[in-house]
Amino acid sequence: MSCGGGGARLGDPAKAGAASGLYGLVDATHARTIAVIGLVKNAGKTTVVNALMANVPHRFGLTSLGLDGERTDHLTGLAKPRIVPPAGTLVATTTGSLDRSQYHMQILEELPFRTSLGRVVVGVAGGEGAVEVSGPTTLKQVRATAERLQELGAEQVLVDGAINRLGSASPQVTEGLIMATGGMVADKLDEVVEITAATLDMLMLPVVAADTAALVGGHDLSAHRLLSVDSEGRRHPLRLPTVIGEGVAVARVVQRLGTRTLFVGGALTQEFVDDLIRVLPPRHQLRLVVRDATVLILPATTVARLRRRGLSLEVLHPLTVLAVTANPFRVPHPYNSRLFFRSIVEAIGERVPVFDVVNGLAHLPADGVAGDAATLAPS
Repeated sequence: MSCGGGGARLGDPAKAGAASGLYGLVDATHARTIAVIGLVKNAGKTTVVNALMANVPHRFGLTSLGLDGERTDHLTGLAKPRIVPPAGTLVATTTGSLDRSQYHMQILEELPFRTSLGRVVVGVAGGEGAVEVSGPTTLKQVRATAERLQELGAEQVLVDGAINRLGSASPQVTEGLIMATGGMVADKLDEVVEITAATLDMLMLPVVAADTAALVGGHDLSAHRLLSVDSEGRRHPLRLPTVIGEGVAVARVVQRLGTRTLFVGGALTQEFVDDLIRVLPPRHQLRLVVRDATVLILPATTVARLRRRGLSLEVLHPLTVLAVTANPFRVPHPYNSRLFFRSIVEAIGERVPVFDVVNGLAHLPADGVAGDAATLAPS
């Protein structure tokens, strides 16, 4: 199969079992909004979205943070699997995407959100053809779009996203996420495994203790940007217009104040972290607290690097990772599906379930074994 996202017919019982097994776990959470995040192009994210919609009796709503569903991958030039919503699916996309994909659906209403591809509209899929999905461009708009899809009758809403559009997985927008990894994540299998495990670590950062979270008190982190708390619990808001480019200055203030916990409002960037690591003494113990993992603008492997330097990273609000999906596709030749799947499972351990909806493989941590999804899918 040459399709970059690993698309396949899902009529095979094992493959259908993987899709239904994945959904069984999703359904058990009662999450009404779910982000499907791909770590890279051709990670199989679109295939997972199609598998869920094709094998689940629920009425889905579908939208995206930004653009997805293109006919051809811009990096490899390969044809990509298209988003094929079953009849009755509620789709929120832009007028430009509808024109580009030549997709026809019954338009219900126009939302008050304009993008570079035109207005966002909501319609009912007719069950024929594939659609390019491009949704609103801000988290507030995506949340409002998902809420409107639910008001119009969607039992669950899928938000199509990517690792560079991680905001769709924010607890402010969705209630759970599925992380799609694949053979195109890196050049070598061991690198794919390392990046996948590191990304899951980042998405599942520990939540601060209640007494630590209470230290924020009435401070508006979005206004102050930074809040320093020393070992005695003394709080010092640091009023900066942005933390971008201020890593060195902040590191010096942290040393002067004896900061032990630093609450960061807004994004945490690689540049800021590099400056902290460079300026702070090697034995300085510091806990960085951010809103949630979606505000991290840095490689996932940086989290482990911070930990080695004695700097821990925690969140005020956790993300709920429902499952990881694995796609062995790569150019020029795919990995052996079972070898690739086993490698991902061993790296992730028992933290979350892993599925390959194309090749019918599943790993359910409660069972402690991996095998064909037809035998492992929950009843």
